[in-house]
Amino acid sequence: MKARMVVCFLVLAGLLMGCSASKAVPTMEPARDRPVNDSEWAADEAKSDISTVSGGAPAAQEPSPSVGETVTRMIIYNGEIALVVEDTVASQEKITTLASEWGGYISNASSYAYEGGLTRITLTVRVPAEKFNDAMAALRAMALEISRENIGSQDVTQEYVDLESRLKALEAKAARLEELMEQAEDTEAVLAVYEQLSATQQEIEQTKGRMQYLERMAAMATITVTLTPDEMSRPIEIAGWRPAGTLKRAFEALINTFQFLVDALIWIVIWVAPVFAFIGLVLFGLIKALGLIFKRRKPKAPVASEPPIK
Repeated sequence: MKARMVVCFLVLAGLLMGCSASKAVPTMEPARDRPVNDSEWAADEAKSDISTVSGGAPAAQEPSPSVGETVTRMIIYNGEIALVVEDTVASQEKITTLASEWGGYISNASSYAYEGGLTRITLTVRVPAEKFNDAMAALRAMALEISRENIGSQDVTQEYVDLESRLKALEAKAARLEELMEQAEDTEAVLAVYEQLSATQQEIEQTKGRMQYLERMAAMATITVTLTPDEMSRPIEIAGWRPAGTLKRAFEALINTFQFLVDALIWIVIWVAPVFAFIGLVLFGLIKALGLIFKRRKPKAPVASEPPIK
C-alpha cells in the first residue's frame, strides 16, 4: 500500500513539473519551417530587413563623429583676381611655371586679341589647398595694378560626414539583400530582391561619386586669373564705340534700302503696270463708246436756205 502511494506521488510530481516547464518555455517555430521558395515570405523578409538597415527599427549603427573632433575639416577655396601687367603672354608663361612648381596645373585658358597685337588672357589655375595663400600672394606681386580680387570658401565637412554615414547604411543594405538573394529559390522573389539590390548599388555609386568630387575640390583650390595689358599700351576704346560695327550696320541698311527699291520696281513692272494698263484700256473703250452713242443721238441743225439772186 505504501509502495502504491509513493508511485502515485512520483507520477503526480512529474506531471506538475512538465506543466510548469511547458508554461515557462514557449515553443517557437524555427525560421526554416516555411519553405524558402515561397515568394511572399522572401519578399516580406527583404522588406523587413531593408527597413531595419535603411532606417526602420534601428540596427546597431556607429554614431557619426562630431565635426571638428575626429574628422578633418574639408574646405573648398575659390579665388578670382584681375591683374594689369606689362606683357600678358609673358605673365601667362610665368603663371604656368609657378602652378607646376606649386603642384598644380592650368585647367582652362582663353584669350581676346586687341588691335595692335595686344591680348587679354583669362586663366583657371588649380593649386593644392595648402598653397592657396602663397599662390594669391605671388599673383599680386606680378601685377602693376590689381583691378579686382575676390576670395571665397565653402565648408563641406558636414556634407561629407553625412555622405559617409549614408554610404555605410547603403553598403549594409546591399550586403543583406545579397544574402536574401542567395537564400531565395523562387524566381519571383529573386527578381524582387535583385531590383532593390540594383537600385541600392546605383545609390552607392552616386554617393561615392559625390564624395570623390568633394575630395578633389577640397584638395585643389581654384583661382581665376584675368591678365589685362597696361593702360598705356591698351588701344583706345570710348564707351565701347566700334566704328567697324557702325560701318557694317550702315552697309546693311544700304543693302536693305536697295533691296526694297528693287522689290518695289519688280512689283510695279510685273503687277502694277499691267493692271493699270488694263484699267486704262477699259476706261478708254467706255469713253469712246459713250462718245459714239451721244454723237448719233444729237439732232441735226436745219440748213438755212439761200436767198434768191436778183
